[in-house]
Amino acid sequence: MPDWILASICLAILVGFIGFAFWQGLKVRPDRDNTETGPSLNSGQSDPGGFDGHSGS
Repeated sequence: MPDWILASICLAILVGFIGFAFWQGLKVRPDRDNTETGPSLNSGQSDPGGFDGHSGS
């Protein structure tokens, strides 16, 4: 069997797996009723000021 046939079969299988994963991912819907996630969990904490946790002063 020529090498290009084996390479094209492997490529087709790889594209099929990736396509199947995207197709499964499109069926997932976000949980809009979940109120326990997001910034509200950190409402009791103060703002650290910078990305590294140090304030500018």
